[in-house]
Amino acid sequence: MNRKLQITLYVVAVYLTVFGALFLFLPSVAEKVLSTRLPDAALNMLYGQLTLTFAYLAFLAARGGDGVRILSRLILVLTAGHVVIFGYQLGTGILNFAQAGPPLIVNTIFTALLFFFRKDEKG
Repeated sequence: MNRKLQITLYVVAVYLTVFGALFLFLPSVAEKVLSTRLPDAALNMLYGQLTLTFAYLAFLAARGGDGVRILSRLILVLTAGHVVIFGYQLGTGILNFAQAGPPLIVNTIFTALLFFFRKDEKG
């Protein structure tokens, strides 16, 4: 695995860990960070657990070994999916720029980096 892809995957893992932990353990802080109300405590916990699971997946991909191409592709799909969702929410007015803009920008950067750095991987 090339070093740029590995570093990007580690950064994605940290980013997802922070947000997963906020949703799972500190939803009131997540509301402040995201500038939005989180109306369903049960779904917040599930989203937090899902986000932490993807953080672990990014960590495993960054460590390398068998299946790194598949694991990094899954993380690419995750970040690209976030770009689509946050872009849609911003474009339709569901969220304003203060709410959807930062995660849209961060996930767009992650998606581009993962896409370009994965090109050197075999398989």
